Amino acid sequence: MKTKLSVFTALLLALTLVCACALAATANATIVAPDTVKITAPFAGTLKPFDLTATQEVAAGEALFEIDTVPVYATQDGTVAAVFAGVGDDASGVQSRYGAMAVIEPALALYIDADTAQAYDDDDNRYLHAGETLYLKCGNEKGTGRVASVSGKDYIVEILTGSFDVGDTVRCFRESSTPSDSETGRGKVKRYDDVNVVSDGRVAKVHVKPGDTVKVGDLLFEMIDAQSAKDASPVIAAPVSGAVSAVYVTSGTQVYRGALLCEIADLSTLELSVEVDELDIDRVKIGDVLSFTLDAYAGQTFSGAVTEIRPIGSARQNATYFDVRVAAPQGVTLLPGMNATVTIGE
Repeated sequence: MKTKLSVFTALLLALTLVCACALAATANATIVAPDTVKITAPFAGTLKPFDLTATQEVAAGEALFEIDTVPVYATQDGTVAAVFAGVGDDASGVQSRYGAMAVIEPALALYIDADTAQAYDDDDNRYLHAGETLYLKCGNEKGTGRVASVSGKDYIVEILTGSFDVGDTVRCFRESSTPSDSETGRGKVKRYDDVNVVSDGRVAKVHVKPGDTVKVGDLLFEMIDAQSAKDASPVIAAPVSGAVSAVYVTSGTQVYRGALLCEIADLSTLELSVEVDELDIDRVKIGDVLSFTLDAYAGQTFSGAVTEIRPIGSARQNATYFDVRVAAPQGVTLLPGMNATVTIGE
């Protein structure tokens, strides 16, 4: 009798274990970052070289990309007399009001508008060369000049030294002692117009201020697309700390305003993405607390509440799986992509 009872007890225990196993199921899960920030181009332009890569961790405020600016250079040696445009200004608006973004007074402001009509009667004196030095005389005042251009009998001499005034009639000579037989002609002193600095687009950077001395080729302004916001910057920084989940562009890419550049996963809010088989999905409800283990923390068991059950499943190997989100545990270091195993229906 005892033997039969023992057999019955063993069978009952085995049946209980089988039922318990039928009640519980497991599902694979992955730590994910649900909050992803999309980084887009603030205006059209060309991306400068960058080394940002997917999976790279970034800090809030860190520079991710930079859109190349359009430089505006000085076309004349001189002194900056005025700067009308500031960072964020639309060049067309500034120029419609002031006529220029900035004004440069030429370093060699005075010139002689000369001709060879009164040159000494010598063919050599009537043949001028651009770039050659001439010696100038007006009454007792002497100086030097450089031939800037020649057109037939007319030529322009930029005054390098000497105190001459606009309207003075100045004689030009090839020899420093100014003998009459070296005279190449004469002309009136005039003044070059100030140089108006103009451009298109919105001002991103200003590199000069009134009173600065500039040379030809010096950088004055950097411009960006006129369609950009007034506070737009060529430097695109990370708005949050996190990990770069995707990069969609390469160095040198021509981008348009709003073009997607990269995505950043916010690591401050992580959760489990659980693949629940369609056969078990009816056993999971929002608010249920599920236990799980993490491969990175072997031997430890964690638990978290179900926060979301996504209604559209994905088919794989003749089965459909639904994405169930579970709150991640606190107090442990987690990273997106870590694997977990979740128990369902305990």
